[in-house]
Amino acid sequence: MAVDLRVNLGGVALNNPLVIASSDLGCHLGAIKEAEGYGAGAFITKGCISRPDAVGLKRKPRHRVDLKKMTISGHSGSRRLSLEQAESLISRAKKEVKIPVGANLFVFNPGEEEKYFVTRAAERIYRSGADFIELDCTGNLPVHFGETGETNVTGESFADEAGAQYLGFIFEVVRSVKNVVGVPVMAKVAYENINVPVLVQAMTRGGADIIDIGNAAVGLAPGMIDVYHPEKKLGGFVSASKSTMLNLFGEPLRAVAQGYLVRTAKLLRTPILACGGITSWQHVVEGIMCGATATAACTIYMLRGFEVLRKMESGLRKFMEEQGYATLDEFRGVILDRVALNFAEIEVRDAVARIDPAKCNGCGLCLKPGHCGLERRAITMAGGKAVVEEAQCVGCETCASICPTGAVAIILTAG
Repeated sequence: MAVDLRVNLGGVALNNPLVIASSDLGCHLGAIKEAEGYGAGAFITKGCISRPDAVGLKRKPRHRVDLKKMTISGHSGSRRLSLEQAESLISRAKKEVKIPVGANLFVFNPGEEEKYFVTRAAERIYRSGADFIELDCTGNLPVHFGETGETNVTGESFADEAGAQYLGFIFEVVRSVKNVVGVPVMAKVAYENINVPVLVQAMTRGGADIIDIGNAAVGLAPGMIDVYHPEKKLGGFVSASKSTMLNLFGEPLRAVAQGYLVRTAKLLRTPILACGGITSWQHVVEGIMCGATATAACTIYMLRGFEVLRKMESGLRKFMEEQGYATLDEFRGVILDRVALNFAEIEVRDAVARIDPAKCNGCGLCLKPGHCGLERRAITMAGGKAVVEEAQCVGCETCASICPTGAVAIILTAG
């Protein structure tokens, strides 16, 4: 069976849905060429700060990783591109690679001056040959505070008037950039301090062709804190005095990212680039089933190299062949009708748990949930087998989900 992985991402033609997300991967031409060689569908360069005197341009990358958890956390720095560096990288890349190359451009503090700098930078990068512009509308992400001004500014400052202006500001910036470039405009979100569904609507009304869900989250990866040696620097950096809790990349982010992906896909018809915690072909499938047009990742390539692209593409192809899918459209958004955005959309029917004694091995796991029962635990042991007092069962289905032998069935009751 012939499988077609091609996709149109808001006017950007991709040979497959595997995009390299904007990250420290996108700072030099060699990485773009290598990613293309291993089969990337597109590449987004490292974030560009449009202001020439921005303090963020002086930052240096410092990362700590957990290979088992596929996580990057505890940052002490991350690179940024100047406008001149971004222009040069895009110009050189378009002479040597054929895949679409987009430029990430940071959008920070609300105001006319910021809109001017971003719009001017977008036009210059467009003229350098960028196939699309990604407006990184994550100025509300705490890690970005102090990028353009004082280094001691923290995320708490966003709760003031600047935060109140942010939605309108993003609308104006997207609209302004759309007026000066002749390529698709992608708008990228973060999850901190902002109602994401409202933000993506502002982006779309401003003219965004693509929505990127989304950027990093606030948090530390499990294990970063040494409870026996709290005096140690988080992450144990040699060349940095402290770590931040402001950036979390990798697999722990996927649950949050997919939640916002589903909310956005149910709200908009705008093409979506799903980004956050994608480290396997299965995650690519999940993203598309959640409504994404294409997917993007960086952590897996930062930790395992671009050769992973081949495994992801081959795994995706094999899955589609086995399931009888000829195109990505055939399973895009298939779970959306099964997901509610609020409890009012859900019909909950009365039910009880029943246990098949022939399958029950007496392990007792179903007795553990502390919330079991109306007035007392509904499940007890009798003769080495679990039994249910149906009058006490609330039908929560916890026991069915943890039973290792499939002995618990959930039975709908009358009413």
